[in-house]
Amino acid sequence: MKNQPQTHRDGNSRKHADILTKLRSAFVHYFEQLVDDCCMRIDLEFGLQLARDREKAGKEQHKKMLEYLRQMRKDLKRSYLLKVEEGFDNNSRKMAQNPSDDINLSGVSLAKDELVEEEYAVAMIIRNCEHRFHEELHRFNKQLALQMGLPAVSDRHNPIAPERLVHALVAVVAPLKLNTGFRITLYKTFDANVFSHLGFIYRELSQQFESERLAQQTEFDAVSKAAEPDAAVAEPSNTAFRQLQQKLALWRAVQAPSPYDRIPHAGNVSYEHFEVKHALEILQQGYGKTQGGEQNKPLKWQVIKQLEALDFSDELKCLSEPDEDVLDLVSLLFTEIQQEAALSESVKSALLQLQIPLAAACLRQYSFFINKDNPIRQLIDNLFAAGLFLNGDDYGDRLVYERVVDIIRRIVKEQGSSLAFWITESGEFSHYLEKHMQRSRIIEERSLQVMQNKEALALSKKAVAETIDGCLRGKELPAAIVDFLRKVWQDVLLVDYVRKAEEPELWQASVRAMEELIISVLPPADESERKQILKFLPGLIQELRNGLKRISYDKNAQSRFFKDLAVWHIILMDKKEKKPESSAETGRITTADDSEEINAALMPECTDPQLANLAEDSWVAFDLESGRQWGKLVWQSSATGMLHFVGKNGVKTIEISAAELAEKFRGRQAARVELNEKTITERVLSNLMSL
Repeated sequence: MKNQPQTHRDGNSRKHADILTKLRSAFVHYFEQLVDDCCMRIDLEFGLQLARDREKAGKEQHKKMLEYLRQMRKDLKRSYLLKVEEGFDNNSRKMAQNPSDDINLSGVSLAKDELVEEEYAVAMIIRNCEHRFHEELHRFNKQLALQMGLPAVSDRHNPIAPERLVHALVAVVAPLKLNTGFRITLYKTFDANVFSHLGFIYRELSQQFESERLAQQTEFDAVSKAAEPDAAVAEPSNTAFRQLQQKLALWRAVQAPSPYDRIPHAGNVSYEHFEVKHALEILQQGYGKTQGGEQNKPLKWQVIKQLEALDFSDELKCLSEPDEDVLDLVSLLFTEIQQEAALSESVKSALLQLQIPLAAACLRQYSFFINKDNPIRQLIDNLFAAGLFLNGDDYGDRLVYERVVDIIRRIVKEQGSSLAFWITESGEFSHYLEKHMQRSRIIEERSLQVMQNKEALALSKKAVAETIDGCLRGKELPAAIVDFLRKVWQDVLLVDYVRKAEEPELWQASVRAMEELIISVLPPADESERKQILKFLPGLIQELRNGLKRISYDKNAQSRFFKDLAVWHIILMDKKEKKPESSAETGRITTADDSEEINAALMPECTDPQLANLAEDSWVAFDLESGRQWGKLVWQSSATGMLHFVGKNGVKTIEISAAELAEKFRGRQAARVELNEKTITERVLSNLMSL
């Protein structure tokens, strides 16, 4: 009796170890891809993260650091993954210890303030992850506790909690030859490319746990279910479905002769419900194999052929009218899917596998066709919507595709017989798709904001250039002055123009200073004008200095400019009123007319009808060397005429000029894709009901 508690504990330990082993395999499958992608992009991400601080670090040091990171990126990936996997090998006691105990930051040679800065950066990454993925992490901990038979599992017991993953990275990065700033940048790089995807991994693992528990429950109830009648009780054919049958009969009459014509009845006895479902199960087992001439016909022909092969009685039987209509409606639905231009061939191939399971699930369950809230119908609509416009070379789109394929694989395995399974999958995928679309909208809004900011900057530069051209037009000035206005003072004008709404006086003062500078370097017409110039010179010099200070202009270059300017003013203000001789050439002014010619060359008028009717949110299919790629038009620059397209996940994919796009339209390398706002089931059913 004394050995029983010990035996029980040993059994629990083995069970926990087995669960952690399976969890490690599933987690690493997702996590390794993220880490590998992050390490391969580490030099690019460092450039984005450091931004202006790159100059402070020094170009040579920055170059050496990037070379060092490229050399050790493989070791970094391998060491980090090994460190993460160590957490799965610990028992419950070790997992309950503080993860930070394994990290010896005291051995790192850092000044006190640098240590605080690094620890603060690490703590903020952990806190942000726990805040962003609180719901997903709580759900995963709950599922892990159920698997292990524990009352609860905290983040400290969870080997893939954000705190453990981040501290594992700190332990791996500590020995690297990087200073504090570079280490913090490396943490931020992993945060942007790895830790930001933890929510998706937690949801995937939670769903796997739930599916396993559902499968175990199904096996547990198998004996009792076998003794009970079919849980999916056949629904009576109601008025709404009979109206749909009448519309289908009208459609058959219009299409006749066609494979959808009613099968001639060889007898008055109909096949039983279980016989039709059995035939569908056999067809599913042989899915993809050659089935003679029936393989290109509606599903009912394959079913009737299978039923005839299984029927050994002498009694002539036929499909009942409701069963035949259900099979035809399902066939019409998947014909519509097969003809959808916004689906890639791989997505179509995956969705077409659902035809037989859906027919089995809908057989005598007429609510699928008459109730929009039917969970089976919602799942089909959501899977179809998720598969639209997926680009195979985009990482985010590949994750969506893999999610769709995984659900289809599980449904095919169930053969469509379990209504409860369809309902569970429908609810889970609806939640996933809603979250994914929300993230995509946020990313798209950010992409659009970036493009609008670039557009605003381009327009501001254009307005500044036109202002300078207006002041210089018709005047021959020293080349040095023209060069100063176009290369230096235009930066002052640009800064003031951007802030024109908040501080209009700065813009007015900068323009006035430019006008006075031009007047001051031209010979005065008479004594009165000379006195006027002398009067505003002190204020002009001060305004020029103020403007150059706002853009942090180089002090040495500034000193040289003002010395040269003083010489010019002394010569010009000489009472002899001679035009100063100078070896400097006068600068030619590019007029506004020249700019318009340049813009016309950049933005030629396009008369292509597809381009003329291309509105925002329109989808275009591009045939590239890498394959077909879809893009949604979200922005067209009024300054350059460039069109910006984003993928379904909101990330910018293609930037192209109007002329280039028109050429692609004419060469059939691009085409507009009309997006039907209706769900896939609404398309088929509304077409019938409109007759």
